[in-house]
Amino acid sequence: MKLTREIFSFSKKNTQVYITPNWIDLSKDESSIQLIDEEKEKYVALITEKRKKEFLLVRFLRNNFFPDKEIAYTETGAPYFKDKSYSISISHSSTFIALAATSEERIGIDIELIQDKIIKLGPKFMHIDEIARVNPSNEVIEYTSFWCAKEALYKWSNIRGLSFQNDLVIHCDASGNWHGKSTRISPCLIPLETLEFNNHILCFTY
Repeated sequence: MKLTREIFSFSKKNTQVYITPNWIDLSKDESSIQLIDEEKEKYVALITEKRKKEFLLVRFLRNNFFPDKEIAYTETGAPYFKDKSYSISISHSSTFIALAATSEERIGIDIELIQDKIIKLGPKFMHIDEIARVNPSNEVIEYTSFWCAKEALYKWSNIRGLSFQNDLVIHCDASGNWHGKSTRISPCLIPLETLEFNNHILCFTY
């Protein structure tokens, strides 16, 4: 993972991922958060300061690596570049904002803070077979990884109403490689890239 200014970045095949912390002072470089007219209207309409900061940080990443590309949203709320040059996905935790871009048709990314409370939530989003594969000695990280993987796969699927327990299937093989399957789209497993850093789990699929 490389650090450029206040941005972490890495790539995998034809996919790039950029991450920035939400505590950076954007006022020091106002040119990096310039908004196009439609974005200005959306920004003004946001109610909370938290949402406004997240909105600006996404554009901060966009302006640094994909200047002049306008971000729009589908009816399901999925982001995309209007010129269709890349497929993109966005995620944010309480601490970081992540933007992923790929030349593939689909992409999904999620970033999650590692917290003990995820253990109680596990049965609500994991199939019983997935829960059985969790290592008790590492359960907080593994439950978080399952949640993160399913969120990324959900975004990749871009279908409303999917069941996290039954429609989104996650596998981790003996070598520690993660794969997922969105059963309403395809019976085939697709690769899931996972990364642990700064007490967070990041996962993306393409």
